[in-house]
Amino acid sequence: MADAGTERGVARVATATTLLAGASGAVDLWAVTSLGGPFAGVVTGNLVTVGGAAGRGDAADLWPPLVAVLGFALGAAAWAFAWRRRPAAVARPLLAELVLLAALAVAWIVTGTAPQVATMIVLLGVAALAMGAQSSTALRLGESTTYLTGTLTGATVALVTGGSRRRVAGLRQLVALVVGATVAAVLLGVLRWSVPVLAVLLVVAALAVLGRPAHVPRTADRTPG
Repeated sequence: MADAGTERGVARVATATTLLAGASGAVDLWAVTSLGGPFAGVVTGNLVTVGGAAGRGDAADLWPPLVAVLGFALGAAAWAFAWRRRPAAVARPLLAELVLLAALAVAWIVTGTAPQVATMIVLLGVAALAMGAQSSTALRLGESTTYLTGTLTGATVALVTGGSRRRVAGLRQLVALVVGATVAAVLLGVLRWSVPVLAVLLVVAALAVLGRPAHVPRTADRTPG
């Protein structure tokens, strides 16, 4: 019975992190197309853009990716700090992320999906904050949901060497990321206001799958990549 319970717990975590990866794809697509160009969750790409803008001395191009990087780092740090008090809980950190995403959805709708530049930068910073928070939470769940370059590397290596379990996990996260971005792109064309709402719904679904109270399984201590 214990083994069956463990398997169900692992399956719930796998499903929840897949949904979170889909949310990340939606938020990143939204950020790139509608919030000034930087990613909300792919920080390494933003750092390269920061370096390029700094090298050119271009302050206008420097601020958006810098805000995204700082927002992501702040989200990861704040949520990591929260783990020190409740190192096993997952529901409350995800609920806090959900509040941020819901606020983004409301702000996006209130501005008519066409915010001024200053407001756009604020929305980008909050989106990055939410993705940093999600990354910190996903770290506890043992899967990456935002920065997936390492996941792609691991899946590719597993494909060559025959590591089937890691291959399936990696491909699942990557497909979810792409599907989330694809659905967000479609919504931008037909229901522009609903793009951040999609991310909200995916995080709600992840919380529902994990159940309440949601806690980190003992097998989820490895660092995702």
